[in-house]
Amino acid sequence: MPSPLRSTRPRSYRLGTIVLAVLITLGLLEMWVRYHQPWPRRQMVRSIYCLHTVDGVPIWGCENERDRSARRNRECAEQHPERIRILFFGSSITYGSALPASDAFTTALEARLNELRPTPGFCVMNFAEPGFSFEQKYAVARVEVPRYKPALIMWEDWAEWFDYSMIGDTAYGTTGLRVRPDGFIGLAYVPDWLNRTLFLHSRLYEYLTLVFAEQLVPEQVSGPPEAATATKFVNQRLIKVPQLAQSVGAKLVFYLAPALNKSFSESETSPPDWHPPLLEFARAHGIPAYALQHELLDQDYLAIRMDDCCHYNAAGHRALVPIMARIILEQLDEKSAT
Repeated sequence: MPSPLRSTRPRSYRLGTIVLAVLITLGLLEMWVRYHQPWPRRQMVRSIYCLHTVDGVPIWGCENERDRSARRNRECAEQHPERIRILFFGSSITYGSALPASDAFTTALEARLNELRPTPGFCVMNFAEPGFSFEQKYAVARVEVPRYKPALIMWEDWAEWFDYSMIGDTAYGTTGLRVRPDGFIGLAYVPDWLNRTLFLHSRLYEYLTLVFAEQLVPEQVSGPPEAATATKFVNQRLIKVPQLAQSVGAKLVFYLAPALNKSFSESETSPPDWHPPLLEFARAHGIPAYALQHELLDQDYLAIRMDDCCHYNAAGHRALVPIMARIILEQLDEKSAT
């Protein structure tokens, strides 16, 4: 009869070897994720982007960066208090992602407006930021609109229903994901205490969670919206924007951005499903609204796009300058007439 000691040792040795191999593999995968930083198909903003919160809303964008400072253009308002102030709020579409401030349409727009009407002149200020959704735009606008008291607020509409949650020192796009009572997203069947620890300290677990996180049941998902959800959004959230504009006597203008995966004529014929509810809201509240696919009908979308999502290249930003100048002057003239 074999000795129990002799039969146990090889079995425990094999078990130990397997556990060690698993730990080494996980350690190597953790190092690979930290080094290569694979990006899941979900919005995520790290603390290095000057991430902070305003009334609980995550906000980012480092004010002291020269390129960003040039877009915000605060010096114009400080040096020329007599000029008409135009404030833009939006996402990467308006910010001009991957472009220097000199190529963003708001920079050339100020020069164009000052050329057309040098007296009293204009200050065009761009408070857009890549990744901003409604809550971020509105939190910034609540600070900047009372500070500068603009004559005109230009509000870019794009993916307004997208939500972020702060988890640790990072903002995560959590639209469509189940956020647990402790504020974390997680993998199914992983208990809260373990999920919190792993999510905060393991980039590998964070990545897997962002890819395979628990989803909300379909009727709870807030975006991209069907008509009913979009209507709920504009009534509960977007209504705050005209109220903010009215508080300083500013005229408000919406401009709706299309995806750039098809021609502008196709987008004009078949607009994104969230455009009609926003346009209906604008009509109901007397807010001028411009769909960019209509304004850019004479443009070749392939020549002015940076990607098939929504971003314009330098030529695209140049094409937006005369369009925005016309819209701004039309609306200011109408405001003066009333």
